[in-house]
Amino acid sequence: MIDDCGRTERSTGHLVGGKETVKTRNRLAMIAAATVLAGTMLSGCSAAAGLSKAAGCAELAKAASTLNTTANNAVSDATSDPTGAADKLSSAADKFDATVKKITDSGVKAKAQAMSDAYKKFTDDFTSYAKDPASADTTALSSDATALSSAASGVSTVCSTK
Repeated sequence: MIDDCGRTERSTGHLVGGKETVKTRNRLAMIAAATVLAGTMLSGCSAAAGLSKAAGCAELAKAASTLNTTANNAVSDATSDPTGAADKLSSAADKFDATVKKITDSGVKAKAQAMSDAYKKFTDDFTSYAKDPASADTTALSSDATALSSAASGVSTVCSTK
Protein backbone atom coordinates (compact mmCIF):
# COMPACT_ATOMS: atom_id res chain seq x y z
CA MET A 1 0.00 0.00 0.00
CA ILE A 2 1.27 3.51 -0.76
CA ASP A 3 0.31 6.44 1.44
CA ASP A 4 -0.29 10.03 0.34
CA CYS A 5 3.43 10.87 0.81
CA GLY A 6 4.60 8.15 -1.56
CA ARG A 7 5.81 5.83 1.20
CA THR A 8 5.11 2.12 1.04
CA GLU A 9 3.63 0.08 3.85
CA ARG A 10 5.03 -3.34 4.71
CA SER A 11 2.94 -6.23 5.94
CA THR A 12 3.74 -5.13 9.49
CA GLY A 13 1.77 -1.95 8.89
CA HIS A 14 4.82 0.32 9.29
CA LEU A 15 5.64 2.90 6.70
CA VAL A 16 8.94 2.47 4.90
CA GLY A 17 10.96 5.17 3.21
CA GLY A 18 9.88 8.13 5.31
CA LYS A 19 12.05 10.31 7.53
CA GLU A 20 10.90 8.47 10.67
CA THR A 21 12.26 5.15 9.35
CA VAL A 22 15.65 6.73 8.67
CA LYS A 23 15.69 8.27 12.16
CA THR A 24 14.80 4.92 13.71
CA ARG A 25 17.54 3.15 11.76
CA ASN A 26 20.08 5.78 12.82
CA ARG A 27 19.04 5.40 16.45
CA LEU A 28 19.26 1.62 16.19
CA ALA A 29 22.75 1.93 14.70
CA MET A 30 23.85 4.07 17.65
CA ILE A 31 22.32 1.61 20.09
CA ALA A 32 23.98 -1.28 18.28
CA ALA A 33 27.35 0.41 18.62
CA ALA A 34 26.86 0.80 22.37
CA THR A 35 25.79 -2.83 22.70
CA VAL A 36 28.83 -4.03 20.77
CA LEU A 37 31.05 -1.82 22.91
CA ALA A 38 29.61 -3.39 26.07
CA GLY A 39 30.46 -6.86 24.79
CA THR A 40 33.98 -6.01 23.67
CA MET A 41 34.88 -4.31 26.94
CA LEU A 42 34.96 -7.71 28.60
CA SER A 43 37.46 -9.32 26.25
CA GLY A 44 40.30 -8.89 28.76
CA CYS A 45 38.41 -10.23 31.78
CA SER A 46 40.12 -13.62 31.82
CA ALA A 47 43.45 -12.09 32.86
CA ALA A 48 42.37 -11.50 36.47
CA ALA A 49 44.26 -13.05 39.39
CA GLY A 50 42.70 -15.40 41.96
CA LEU A 51 41.05 -18.69 41.01
CA SER A 52 37.42 -17.88 41.82
CA LYS A 53 37.72 -14.38 40.45
CA ALA A 54 39.64 -15.54 37.37
CA ALA A 55 37.20 -18.36 36.71
CA GLY A 56 34.23 -16.01 37.02
CA CYS A 57 35.82 -13.44 34.76
CA ALA A 58 36.78 -16.10 32.21
CA GLU A 59 33.18 -17.36 32.12
CA LEU A 60 31.92 -13.79 31.79
CA ALA A 61 34.29 -13.16 28.90
CA LYS A 62 32.90 -16.20 27.07
CA ALA A 63 29.30 -15.23 27.85
CA ALA A 64 29.95 -11.62 26.78
CA SER A 65 31.39 -12.83 23.49
CA THR A 66 28.23 -14.84 22.84
CA LEU A 67 26.11 -11.89 23.98
CA ASN A 68 28.01 -9.60 21.62
CA THR A 69 27.51 -11.92 18.63
CA THR A 70 23.83 -12.36 19.39
CA ALA A 71 23.32 -8.62 19.89
CA ASN A 72 25.06 -7.86 16.59
CA ASN A 73 22.83 -10.32 14.74
CA ALA A 74 19.70 -9.10 16.47
CA VAL A 75 20.36 -5.43 15.80
CA SER A 76 21.14 -6.22 12.16
CA ASP A 77 17.68 -7.80 11.94
CA ALA A 78 15.95 -5.04 13.91
CA THR A 79 14.53 -3.08 11.00
CA SER A 80 13.35 -6.12 9.00
CA ASP A 81 12.23 -8.32 11.91
CA PRO A 82 12.04 -6.36 15.18
CA THR A 83 10.13 -9.11 16.99
CA GLY A 84 12.70 -11.74 16.01
CA ALA A 85 15.49 -9.40 17.08
CA ALA A 86 13.80 -8.84 20.44
CA ASP A 87 13.46 -12.61 20.92
CA LYS A 88 17.19 -13.09 20.20
CA LEU A 89 18.12 -10.35 22.67
CA SER A 90 15.87 -11.85 25.34
CA SER A 91 17.35 -15.31 24.88
CA ALA A 92 20.88 -13.88 25.10
CA ALA A 93 19.94 -11.98 28.28
CA ASP A 94 18.70 -15.20 29.89
CA LYS A 95 21.90 -17.07 28.98
CA PHE A 96 24.11 -14.25 30.27
CA ASP A 97 22.12 -14.13 33.52
CA ALA A 98 22.57 -17.90 33.94
CA THR A 99 26.34 -17.38 33.73
CA VAL A 100 26.18 -14.55 36.28
CA LYS A 101 24.35 -16.83 38.74
CA LYS A 102 27.30 -19.27 38.64
CA ILE A 103 29.88 -16.69 39.77
CA THR A 104 31.02 -17.04 43.38
CA ASP A 105 33.38 -14.06 43.76
CA SER A 106 31.25 -11.34 45.37
CA GLY A 107 33.04 -8.42 43.69
CA VAL A 108 32.75 -9.91 40.23
CA LYS A 109 29.21 -11.12 40.84
CA ALA A 110 27.98 -7.65 41.89
CA LYS A 111 29.38 -6.00 38.75
CA ALA A 112 28.21 -8.85 36.51
CA GLN A 113 24.70 -8.68 38.01
CA ALA A 114 24.62 -4.94 37.31
CA MET A 115 25.54 -5.66 33.69
CA SER A 116 22.94 -8.41 33.44
CA ASP A 117 20.28 -6.09 34.87
CA ALA A 118 21.27 -3.33 32.41
CA TYR A 119 21.09 -5.78 29.51
CA LYS A 120 17.66 -7.00 30.64
CA LYS A 121 16.41 -3.40 30.82
CA PHE A 122 17.74 -2.77 27.31
CA THR A 123 16.05 -5.97 26.13
CA ASP A 124 12.73 -5.03 27.75
CA ASP A 125 12.74 -1.60 26.12
CA PHE A 126 13.81 -3.10 22.80
CA THR A 127 10.89 -5.52 23.04
CA SER A 128 8.58 -2.52 23.48
CA TYR A 129 10.18 -1.00 20.38
CA ALA A 130 9.59 -4.24 18.47
CA LYS A 131 5.89 -4.22 19.35
CA ASP A 132 5.38 -0.67 18.08
CA PRO A 133 8.43 0.94 16.41
CA ALA A 134 6.54 4.10 15.50
CA SER A 135 5.79 5.05 19.10
CA ALA A 136 8.83 3.50 20.79
CA ASP A 137 10.84 5.51 23.29
CA THR A 138 14.21 5.54 21.55
CA THR A 139 15.53 7.86 24.25
CA ALA A 140 15.03 5.02 26.73
CA LEU A 141 16.90 2.64 24.41
CA SER A 142 19.77 5.08 24.13
CA SER A 143 19.85 5.53 27.90
CA ASP A 144 19.77 1.74 28.35
CA ALA A 145 22.69 1.33 25.95
CA THR A 146 24.69 3.91 27.92
CA ALA A 147 23.88 2.14 31.20
CA LEU A 148 24.87 -1.20 29.65
CA SER A 149 28.17 0.22 28.45
CA SER A 150 28.85 1.64 31.92
CA ALA A 151 28.00 -1.67 33.61
CA ALA A 152 30.26 -3.57 31.19
CA SER A 153 33.04 -1.14 32.01
CA GLY A 154 32.53 -1.94 35.71
CA VAL A 155 32.91 -5.66 35.00
CA SER A 156 36.00 -5.00 32.91
CA THR A 157 37.52 -2.95 35.71
CA VAL A 158 36.87 -5.52 38.44
CA CYS A 159 38.17 -8.33 36.26
CA SER A 160 41.34 -6.53 35.27
CA THR A 161 42.41 -5.56 38.83
CA LYS A 162 44.38 -7.90 41.04
